[in-house]
Amino acid sequence: MRVNAVCIIWVLSCILLLGCSNRAVTPPKPSYPNTNDLLFSSDTTSIPSFDSLIQFTSSQVEDIYRFVEKEDITQLPVNEQAHQYVAKKLVNFNYEGKNLSAAEAMATGRGNCMTLALLTYAVAKELNVGVVFQVMHTAPMLQEIRSNLAVTSDHVRTFLYEEDKSSSKGFYLSGRDYAIMDYFPDSYDRGGAFIDESQFIAMYYRNLAADALLDNDLALSFALLKQGASYAPDYAPLLNMMAVVHRRAGDEKTAEEFYLYGMEVAKSKITLLSNYHHLLTSQGKVDSANEIKRTLLFLDDPTPYNWYLLGRSSLKEGDYFSAIIYLEKFLENSPYYHQAYIELASAQHALGKTYAAEKSLKTALEYTYLSNTQRLYQAKLTWLKQSR
Repeated sequence: MRVNAVCIIWVLSCILLLGCSNRAVTPPKPSYPNTNDLLFSSDTTSIPSFDSLIQFTSSQVEDIYRFVEKEDITQLPVNEQAHQYVAKKLVNFNYEGKNLSAAEAMATGRGNCMTLALLTYAVAKELNVGVVFQVMHTAPMLQEIRSNLAVTSDHVRTFLYEEDKSSSKGFYLSGRDYAIMDYFPDSYDRGGAFIDESQFIAMYYRNLAADALLDNDLALSFALLKQGASYAPDYAPLLNMMAVVHRRAGDEKTAEEFYLYGMEVAKSKITLLSNYHHLLTSQGKVDSANEIKRTLLFLDDPTPYNWYLLGRSSLKEGDYFSAIIYLEKFLENSPYYHQAYIELASAQHALGKTYAAEKSLKTALEYTYLSNTQRLYQAKLTWLKQSR
């Protein structure tokens, strides 16, 4: 009897130790996929370094210092000096969808949101001001559709703060005073994650790569993506675009490797899963495609407007069941975006869910204050009631 008890205690001890051992083991990070460089022949000397993207001309540098040496400016904290200078430059700025260098943006007075963030960053670096960026989840603004590629706007806002070399404190909860540059503030905006300079740089190269991809210059797009990946190799949009350029160049195997790698390491997986689903569908791999679709439908992701874009895409494709799921996921986090209720009502009506569609249209009416939009929604609601 005593021997049995000892054996039981020993076995239980082994189980407990094994359990602790299992909890301590962290799965190894997968290896970054090998790119198929032979597919893309490009003159890499044409790829701008990031230093060149933020480099001002000598006359522009002089203009910065003339401004901050003004009597009413020089007494301000240095981060506020940078803020005031950029704000002055934005007074007559032409907000158009161009990815430009800081010098080009200052010379021409135009550019998109990322260009403005780059301009702010360059001014901050010139004045030794600390910078941190925050991704903003904004209403998706479809800018262009070309070659079956949908281009949407990016939005970051920039926090400027005084550098304190003597302090080891980070930006967060450090009690610093900071000035915020937010270029397109909107009541529907939601603050996302703070990102460091490396990811911001990767974002900018991703934008440049997207321009090249729209021009069908796969080699240039690939080279720009590799440059961006040198700063933030696990940035989801870069991984997604790496897959896209390989697929367009005819290498679906490497494209799949990037999708699979991205799904392992990236925080936001919606676009990766969606594009991987399309790849599998095009290959006729129905079971695998359906498995990815199920993962997507049950995914929890913190980027709400990605769900909206997926909902719109599913609605266009006639996949009304998925459209409803995606749009409802979006509206859980952004309930005041009235346009999404219209797409939701369309999907519900297509599946014969008339009363649910009416409810969605009524909600859309409650959240819009523009008389023209209200009349449009009211007309849709009236038609829906009459069509019962």
